[in-house]
Amino acid sequence: MNTLKEYRESKGVKQLAVAEHIGVSRATYAKYEDNQESMSIGQAKAVCEFLGCSMNDIFLLRNVN
Repeated sequence: MNTLKEYRESKGVKQLAVAEHIGVSRATYAKYEDNQESMSIGQAKAVCEFLGCSMNDIFLLRNVN
């Protein structure tokens, strides 16, 4: 599973660009990267849309036993 930060960085996108897209400050978005489960579903969908990925790519666990 990629973290939100890893996926954003792999796309070469700055935190500020994502923050502006979802309507929060860069500091708030940085906190989401540290604790991505604290985002609302709407914000998570908007981030994924902006980064061109699916919710599964970032928010769902893989290889759960």
